Amino acid sequence: MHRKKPDHSDPLGLGGLLTGAFKIAQLVIEDNFIQPDLLEAVAVSSLIGLDAYVRETSLKLPADRRLAFRELGLSIGLEAAQRLRGLLEQHAGFFKKYKTVQSNLESLTQYVPLRETINSFWLERKNRESAAWMAHRNINMVMLATSLAPDGYISLL
Repeated sequence: MHRKKPDHSDPLGLGGLLTGAFKIAQLVIEDNFIQPDLLEAVAVSSLIGLDAYVRETSLKLPADRRLAFRELGLSIGLEAAQRLRGLLEQHAGFFKKYKTVQSNLESLTQYVPLRETINSFWLERKNRESAAWMAHRNINMVMLATSLAPDGYISLL
């Protein structure tokens, strides 16, 4: 049986990884969930995927050729990455002992500006009137709302 090579650049999956990294870091700090290998694996996978995603030109396509809910999932994850940076700064001493984890998590924040690009695009009315938006309107609306107010979804505390 031939297996398909995993797509490391799926924006919804990347958003899930980024959100997962933030949640794992919260658990590490609050509950002594000391599994830096898991946090490291999620951070590295996120970086690989984000590197691949930014090389694509999908964010330059017209609205009819894009899936909003997938991109908005990435936007949510990028907010989690931004908050992860704050968590690292607030608990610098704690993460200092996990040097590779800390450096990989800090590297994720270089992609945070993509959040504004994604949100701005889907906040434009004409883009929300596209056939692609309307075909997935319900999930798109939920994801847009979550992207604009992600606290209840990304924060464990």
